[in-house]
Amino acid sequence: MMGGSHAATGALAGVAATGLLAPLFGVPAGPVELTAAAGIGAGAALLPDLDHPNSTATRSQGPATGLVSRGARALSAAVYRRTRTRGDRVSDGEHRYLLHTPLFALAVGAAVGVVCSLWWQALAVVLWLTLSLALRGLGQCLPRGRNRRELGSWPTVSLLAGVATALLVGWGGVATGGYVGAVLAMGMIVHSLGDALTRTAVPLAWPVRIRGQRWRMVGMPHGLRFSTGSPVELVIRWGCLLGTPALGAALLV
Repeated sequence: MMGGSHAATGALAGVAATGLLAPLFGVPAGPVELTAAAGIGAGAALLPDLDHPNSTATRSQGPATGLVSRGARALSAAVYRRTRTRGDRVSDGEHRYLLHTPLFALAVGAAVGVVCSLWWQALAVVLWLTLSLALRGLGQCLPRGRNRRELGSWPTVSLLAGVATALLVGWGGVATGGYVGAVLAMGMIVHSLGDALTRTAVPLAWPVRIRGQRWRMVGMPHGLRFSTGSPVELVIRWGCLLGTPALGAALLV
């Protein structure tokens, strides 16, 4: 799994999205907003892997997220069966299918935006969930040891995410539901783009047909793809980790 790398790319995407979208939603791009966006983006970048039973997102909240994962896999499989063409390869339609499409990410982002605009409690829950996922994902970037184990512990992560949520909501760091939904969608899309760089690729164009296949796996040319855990992945991970604060500082100037 690329949990650490997905979280790193999502953090960078969240900060970049704030720089682009904050004026549209009337949100100031200050230090608090950029910090919140990095957390939302990093956590959202783990959400597509709810379609895998052993992913960080699936295991993050025990039986609760396990149940969500089962529902997500069932939905993905059902949509795959209903929309596949004769040219599509035979598959169970679960991992790296519906949840890994940009269209699904945009739909989730829009739904989150509407719900969070209507109820501030929903905004707090989304923020807590994404921050808890962000801590887990970014914790995987740390060297193996006590600190990494602590950031993989449910009580520790849940408590830290709860404190961070209370502070960010109290300081007004997440002003509008639409803004949160947009950043969340961006994080999910970045996850899919990252997977498109790997050997397996993902159905980025769904539901558009490519050569008769609605679920055609789209990615980089085969010679440029890499395996998970390879040096290329580590370069991307650390480039994003270092680039996130650098971009945030540039936006504050």
